[in-house]
Amino acid sequence: MRKSKVKKENPPARLLGTMSLLVLVLVLVFAALALGIYTLVEQLVRLNDNDYTLLWPILILVVSAILGVVLAIVIFRLYLEPLSRLMQATRAVAAGDYSVRVELRGTGGEMADYIRSFNKMAEELGSVELLRSDFVNTFSHEFKTPLISIRGFAKLLQSKDLTEEQRQTYTDTIVRQSERLASMSTHILELTQFENTEIVSGKTTYSLDEQLRRCIRQQERGWLQKGLTVEGDLDPVDYYGNEELVEHIWSNLISNAIRFTPTGGQITVVLRKEQGRITVSVSDTGIGMDQETQRHIFDKFYRGSPYPDSRGNGLGLSIVRRAVELCGGQVQVFSRPGKGSTFTVTLHGQEEQ
Repeated sequence: MRKSKVKKENPPARLLGTMSLLVLVLVLVFAALALGIYTLVEQLVRLNDNDYTLLWPILILVVSAILGVVLAIVIFRLYLEPLSRLMQATRAVAAGDYSVRVELRGTGGEMADYIRSFNKMAEELGSVELLRSDFVNTFSHEFKTPLISIRGFAKLLQSKDLTEEQRQTYTDTIVRQSERLASMSTHILELTQFENTEIVSGKTTYSLDEQLRRCIRQQERGWLQKGLTVEGDLDPVDYYGNEELVEHIWSNLISNAIRFTPTGGQITVVLRKEQGRITVSVSDTGIGMDQETQRHIFDKFYRGSPYPDSRGNGLGLSIVRRAVELCGGQVQVFSRPGKGSTFTVTLHGQEEQ
């Protein structure tokens, strides 16, 4: 599981080092100025000893004060003003405003690096917050819709004037929407588990081709009801990984292929291992997807149009992508409207450890 690790670090060493060096330089500059002014007064001013003794310290103080003010302004503009802007922006982010950004005007060196890092952090936090908000809103909508449907048809069932056909229709709708809610809850739990997993344990060496055959048989009822033809071209391949995790990939891809393939269509599953790389392709002769749909197909709750039924919840392919990532692989899709789709998963031929 993913665990956040907070490291205790000292203040930025580079910034402290720069400020310390700046102070040392200022001390040396003032010492050099004092010595220079003393020498200049000694050579140019011819006064008696008493007047001379009082004059040069006064001149040194005046010139030093002027230079000090000028240097203070420069330091403020170079370091303190950007640092002040950065502190104000930090307080704004702590208050929940992730839209704040610190301008880089007149800032260079290390301070500019800190500001760029802060702006990047604020941008990432804003993206996470937006994603969280969208997820909550979408999930609420997706969860609410079947609940409203179930409540509505349950109220209709309370009527005594229903025909047997109407009662059966309403009952079937309630069952279907209940299954949709159960499926959505299961997928949410699976996706949450996968998203909070970084290290995959429980790895074993097992037959990948047998796993694919088992996934096809488990969904036999679905593709037989639609009169689909399912063909498998599976090379014998042993794979080292978490068997349960990998099974989620094939189950979701085959389920999607069945759902999006019209009656009488065909689904083909191909397994190959070449040069240490394992590829699994699940192809169908279904409705296909346009380019816009393909860009969003792995987003949570996304369902492209047209959608064949209301059983899906737009989470299956999100689970597929995350599971493939945890296996260290890649998933790609090729599709054309009306010409079907092909999902190709590439895994590394890992050796048992």
